[in-house]
Amino acid sequence: MRIELENISYTYMPGTPFEVKALKNINLTIEQGEYLAVIGQTGSGKSTLVQHLNGLLKPTSGRILVDGKDISTDKAGLREIRRRVGLLFQFPEHQLFAETVYADVAFGPKNMGLAESEINERVEKALRLVGLEPEEMADRSPFTLSGGQMRRVAMAGVLAMQPEILILDEPAAGLDPQGKRELFAQIDRLHQEEGLTVVLVSHSMEDVASRAKHLLVLANGTIKMYGTPAEVFQDAVQLEELGLGLPQMTLLMHRLKAAGKNVPTDIFTVAAARDAILQMLEVQKK
Repeated sequence: MRIELENISYTYMPGTPFEVKALKNINLTIEQGEYLAVIGQTGSGKSTLVQHLNGLLKPTSGRILVDGKDISTDKAGLREIRRRVGLLFQFPEHQLFAETVYADVAFGPKNMGLAESEINERVEKALRLVGLEPEEMADRSPFTLSGGQMRRVAMAGVLAMQPEILILDEPAAGLDPQGKRELFAQIDRLHQEEGLTVVLVSHSMEDVASRAKHLLVLANGTIKMYGTPAEVFQDAVQLEELGLGLPQMTLLMHRLKAAGKNVPTDIFTVAAARDAILQMLEVQKK
């Protein structure tokens, strides 16, 4: 499934004193199997952008093509598009409403008019995909779960629709470190093992550096940078101007490099930084 954005602009409350141009001439292609991170400060247009990807927002100008079909004009096809392009909003646990986990996850498939046996299969599969055992969780109230578990139940509700693209708007916001690690582990596994295309919205360089294939940096509704993490993080000056510092380990490597140490700068994780420093020290001994 391919999504193309052609010259997309979006204006909130046009023609009023509160008019805000949230997106300005955005051009972007998201290929099947992509893991794209959309990053930028608050107000940069991240959430507005991703809400266009499944037709929740209609562009003020420009076109959005899903597999070549313009979804900004085809109202009849929006239900199918939203099934194929799943969107998980920030703090999705606030959208949980049913008495049981099973009922919450089954809500979407039931609205699709599926047979009860198919609904059961989808609920069980979706819960397992997010690391929750149906036998333990199905009959529990979602409101008795931890924050991380509630968020995974909300994700299961999206996955039960069997989307091809999963869009996550700040999925780790408000979670403790353990919950955050578990959630991202599930997202990474869905991408790697289930082949889901992932679009991850974040303001944290640490969260996206080691997992995304490409980074898109937004500021004031426009694309300022786009490329692989290595390409984007090479331009530390521009990132700083945009109020987005480097990941801590990348910054460490840049500082070691500036101090004359022979280390790579395309390092994003503690493990990779450790290995690079040990290799540098080994070379210095010889």
